[in-house]
Amino acid sequence: MPVKTTEPIPAASLHKNMGLLPGATVRTDMLRCTLLILLVISGITACMASTPPVQPSLLMTVSDNSADQNTTLTLQFTWNGYVGFSTPPEYIIVEAFSIADGTRLGAFPVSRQTDPCDTEHTCTYSTSVSTVNFPPGEFMLVGTDPLSGASTRQLIVINTTGEGSRDFFRQFEQEHVFTSVSIVLTALLATVLAIMVRDRKSE
Repeated sequence: MPVKTTEPIPAASLHKNMGLLPGATVRTDMLRCTLLILLVISGITACMASTPPVQPSLLMTVSDNSADQNTTLTLQFTWNGYVGFSTPPEYIIVEAFSIADGTRLGAFPVSRQTDPCDTEHTCTYSTSVSTVNFPPGEFMLVGTDPLSGASTRQLIVINTTGEGSRDFFRQFEQEHVFTSVSIVLTALLATVLAIMVRDRKSE
């Protein structure tokens, strides 16, 4: 009775057929995905490294941070940023907080001095505030860029004898609320008029 013999499989054919196995295909796909992810991460890192910081900085100076009765505080802000990435605000919002109890007196705006800015990436904001608007005590002034959120702060001491002017600190916020309400009402009125005109045309 003849004996059957098994011929050995050539090594080249064995490696060729192993590449067709499901496990090998999955490993190949995973390797390709890993390489692609590494290339994407490298590209993002290179772009971030070549991009300048977009967060602007804000610096505040006060002419006299220990003011007596009937004097004027001169507040000046210097905004530095990349204009191509950050838009300089029209004004800086200054909030006043009492150091004694942490209460908030209110806020007032400080307008930009020049338009466009003095240099390509620097803007100056300045205003004068009478000390009679403050009650006596220590206060923290916090200036904020309303667009980027950049902020700065300065401690002042007011040696007045009056109670201050609440209307001075409330005026800006009241005007801001009035402007916001006016914009909303204007948009609502425009929408209603557009609907009425559309309905008339459809009749």
